[in-house]
Amino acid sequence: MNKGTKKKRILSSAKAAPSAVLKQKNGERERRYLALLDNLPVGIYRTTPDGTIIETNPALAKMLGYRESELKKINPKDLYVQKSQRESLQKIVEKEAFTSLEFKLRRKDGRSIWGRDYAQAVAGPDGRIAYYDGILVDITREKTTEEKLKKALTKLKESNRERLKMINELESHSVTDDLTGLYNRRGFFMIAKEYLNMASRNKTKMFLLFLDLDHLKNINDSFGHHVGDAALVELAKILKRTFRNSDIKGRMGGDEFAVFPIDASLGGVETILGRLSKHIKAFNSAGDALFKLSISSGVACYDPEFPSTIEDLMVRADKLMYEEKRQKHGI
Repeated sequence: MNKGTKKKRILSSAKAAPSAVLKQKNGERERRYLALLDNLPVGIYRTTPDGTIIETNPALAKMLGYRESELKKINPKDLYVQKSQRESLQKIVEKEAFTSLEFKLRRKDGRSIWGRDYAQAVAGPDGRIAYYDGILVDITREKTTEEKLKKALTKLKESNRERLKMINELESHSVTDDLTGLYNRRGFFMIAKEYLNMASRNKTKMFLLFLDLDHLKNINDSFGHHVGDAALVELAKILKRTFRNSDIKGRMGGDEFAVFPIDASLGGVETILGRLSKHIKAFNSAGDALFKLSISSGVACYDPEFPSTIEDLMVRADKLMYEEKRQKHGI
């Protein structure tokens, strides 16, 4: 072998060596990459738009309960609990560069799991979608906890609604007279005080009516307390018909009632009392009850120029009511 031939072979080997080394390095990189995919704890996949699974890894196969060879034979659409969801999700992925989606998948054993998919669409040389790459994470435990939390919150809201309802009912009972449905003494004073404060600020007059059902003791003695209670109920109904919903009406206890008409003048109060008398006469004329209704009344005026409390007004109206009762019955 001459020197020229030997030199050529040495040069040829020198040129071939880098190519072999490069090929070896690329093979090593590919093995490391495949080993990485095989050992990742999350599912990895590559699928085509028509539904062919090109690549997968052991974690995804285990997650879905298949062998890798089995999984590659399945159309991805059949893995969705809602099959139509795949097409919808494809459209979303094609619009977004990289997106995260959550949906239910069905395992080989029929059990459903929740998956969170980090997916992207990859275009081919022609610009059309060639395949979808994705990382799938099993979030079933997270979703189960979330559902339990939602149910617990729903129950808590329902419990709070029931508790609020119960509180409202208790408050209603605490300010309402059980027999007549009007405010009881506590409720009447509580609300009347607010209106009295308003009248004081606005410098307006207000009137308090104090009413007493005559002869309640005689009704109770003659017909029994249940008939006496019926008389109180009938008077309450007449008060509700006579006065507006906005007027404060209450049973102070026993046979005593009070009304706080809102925005009523003295002339308006006199008109209302006339209408009340008319309604009572109409009830008595009907003759449907064992008893006749009769009331005595007293009216006290709140003058902002000479302020007084609701208790003071009640005392004054009570005295005027008894004065009328004395004159009516010759006491």
